[in-house]
Amino acid sequence: MWIKSSVICGYLLVAYWLSSHFGLLKMCFYPSLGAFSYFFISRNLQKTETVKLVGAAIAVAAAGSALNALHPSSVAFLLTCIMALGIIHFIRIQAAPLLAVALIPFFAPLPHLWTLPVFVGMSLLGLLAALQLSRGLEAVWAAARPEAKAKAANL
Repeated sequence: MWIKSSVICGYLLVAYWLSSHFGLLKMCFYPSLGAFSYFFISRNLQKTETVKLVGAAIAVAAAGSALNALHPSSVAFLLTCIMALGIIHFIRIQAAPLLAVALIPFFAPLPHLWTLPVFVGMSLLGLLAALQLSRGLEAVWAAARPEAKAKAANL
């Protein structure tokens, strides 16, 4: 788990650095990305669940952006909450970061309607790539340390 955590911290640091140094990549980092990171490392999701989760994140980000652009109000905020919770219930994965991503447009000004969904998709794909890298590193670590594998088997 420490390898995954280290890789994720590195990924979050790179995303933060990119977003703070390049104006075009400002939406590359958002606090919910940290929540998604923990969500992914704390659960063993199947590929279909992962695809559903990333698709749902893009969908709620697009819906939240659209509702906020159409009419930035309490009603739009409420509709965004209801819609995001409905999608969480529909996909049957308890993922609170989805609600957080849907609400970003109400707290951070977006230059264009498409900005948030695109950057949410890109950042989550980067996160999944970082997790795949961490799995590879864990496999190398386990292969290099056979005594650790035997010790874990005896626990």
